[in-house]
Amino acid sequence: MVVGMEATYMDFCKHSARYPKSREKEYLMIGLMNEAGEVGGAYKKEIRDNVDNKDLIIDEMGDVLWYLTNLCRVYDVTIGDLMHLNIGKLTRRMTPEMAKEYRESMGYPL
Repeated sequence: MVVGMEATYMDFCKHSARYPKSREKEYLMIGLMNEAGEVGGAYKKEIRDNVDNKDLIIDEMGDVLWYLTNLCRVYDVTIGDLMHLNIGKLTRRMTPEMAKEYRESMGYPL
């Protein structure tokens, strides 16, 4: 069961979605790629123009989150589930020493 802010945001994303439901996955996938590109573009301008685009980058990351949240709904997974699965995947890539160091730094039992 999803609770708190995650549940509220997932519900908001679902109710603010405006696109043809018959092409939902396609629309959301393309939107996610587009918004991720906009994050990268804002950062590229930081490099080129030597400016601080933090606010724009955060704004675009919010758009990425909206598309990702709606994709999670389509694939019947929560953002929290996705985070948990990703931690597992990335932990399996760690050396045993790295995994032990991480667990110790977080206060997890060995």
